[in-house]
Amino acid sequence: MTINETVEVESKFEVDEHTPPPSPDAFAPLVADTPVQHELSAVYFDTADLSLTRHKVTLRRRTGGDDEGWHLKLPAREGRVELHAPLGEGEPRDEVPPQELIAAVAGLVRRRTLDPIARIDNQRQVLTLRDPDGVAVIEFCDDRVSTRSFIAGGATAGWREWEAELVDPARPNAHDHLAAVATACTDAGATTSSSSKLARTLGPLPEAYERGVSPVRDALTQDLQQLLDHDPAARRVTMVGVHQMRVAIRGLRSTISTYADELAAETTGTDIAPAGILDELKILAAVLGKVRDIQVVDERITSLVAGYPDNVVSPQTRHRLRVELDFEEDRAGKRVTAALNSDRYLDLIDRLHELVSVAGTGSAATEPATAEDEKSTQGRKKRRSRESMILRGVDRQFREFSTVRTRTERDLASLDLTLAQREELTHVVRKRAKALRRNISALPNSDDLTVAPLRTACDRLHTVLGEVQDSVTTRQWIRRIARRAESAGESTFGLGVIFEHERGFSERTLEGFESDAAAVTAAYHELSASRRTAQKRTKKTGKKKNKKKKSDGK
Repeated sequence: MTINETVEVESKFEVDEHTPPPSPDAFAPLVADTPVQHELSAVYFDTADLSLTRHKVTLRRRTGGDDEGWHLKLPAREGRVELHAPLGEGEPRDEVPPQELIAAVAGLVRRRTLDPIARIDNQRQVLTLRDPDGVAVIEFCDDRVSTRSFIAGGATAGWREWEAELVDPARPNAHDHLAAVATACTDAGATTSSSSKLARTLGPLPEAYERGVSPVRDALTQDLQQLLDHDPAARRVTMVGVHQMRVAIRGLRSTISTYADELAAETTGTDIAPAGILDELKILAAVLGKVRDIQVVDERITSLVAGYPDNVVSPQTRHRLRVELDFEEDRAGKRVTAALNSDRYLDLIDRLHELVSVAGTGSAATEPATAEDEKSTQGRKKRRSRESMILRGVDRQFREFSTVRTRTERDLASLDLTLAQREELTHVVRKRAKALRRNISALPNSDDLTVAPLRTACDRLHTVLGEVQDSVTTRQWIRRIARRAESAGESTFGLGVIFEHERGFSERTLEGFESDAAAVTAAYHELSASRRTAQKRTKKTGKKKNKKKKSDGK
């Protein structure tokens, strides 16, 4: 089956039944074609727990119009990526989603069935807007929508809306034209909307997992949500998708490791093994890390090479770099795709869902606090209990950070180390700062606790040492490529220039390591001081209340 891929960039507007659309003159300098009418009908599919919808993915079977067929819409950095497959032959038309489209969201579907969840019918009038050269730039749609939800408690609804969609988002000035059309729509009385037709049809969705029961569950839920949000993009090996999935995996590993004792107690008597989940996450992170490293290296080298003339970095060297990096990225990308298409990955996602479902069922669990609870004594106790649990995790991670920092600074001061050895030592500190940052980020903003300086200090150290690590990886790849170029009898002078540039960058960046690491320690002590002050204040308030109760009792 042929799958076509396009990028959808559009603006949507709410409008009442009687508002006339903008006049053709309002779209100038674009020129409107004669309006075309379409009768569209689409059935939307999802899992029983609406996994696709929760992760901003839509799968529909549409009849009518110029793009009749199966449509899978995926989130993207700009707009949405749409995969299109033709309808099946014969009557009734194929009502089973194509496997090629299901494979693109396999991590969300997880071997479950996809059933109809809504039907949306649409009387659409389309105006194609062309530039002075006659090239189609925007499709303006006046939609009269009627919907029926098939989920429990579903209902029917109807409304009118306008859409303005770019025909080719990559065309020069296309986005300026879209902005001008959007202005014409709002001038005509429309209101900008961010809700899709399906979201309006289904209404608000309940949380997949109840929040506020435990900080561990909240953290796991957030990271699993992020992992699955970027699963479709990672399958397509986009730079953002791979990176964000790695970030989510790091978060899951950090949470499971930090709260290992609590999770061990909560999974006792079940088939869930947190240690086994950690092992699988580590393996998956390594597969993603290969392609992510090459993507980062490609970005750094491309930027560096652009700054040198051809007599320093020759066209032959530029070509060598391009061919080598494209080949390696393609090979690593195929490994990512194979890993995410495997039963092993789907089993891991199943186990993560199971872990989230039991997290927070132990002694650390609390009833989620309502807005009224937060104002009550009991509500404040719940909040302090959650804070206390997160802070214990922060303390654990800081102790590990402090141990590694002390050892690293001792070795840097007392040993005659090469740059590579210094980079390796500080990389361990970076990993500990990353874990600490993860835990401190789980703390809500509070007037009682001084949290922001520690977040900022961890971010700074993580970013600086991350740049060093990217430089290390880039030099490793330059060495490999240089060996191949040398074997082919090519000059490696340009590669040597790039290598030395990266080496100098790392040397300069590491000079500020000690002060950045010290800032983390200072910020942690500032947080600790605010905790002690808050505890004293709480005790003092408690004593006053007890004294007042005794006085009232008399």
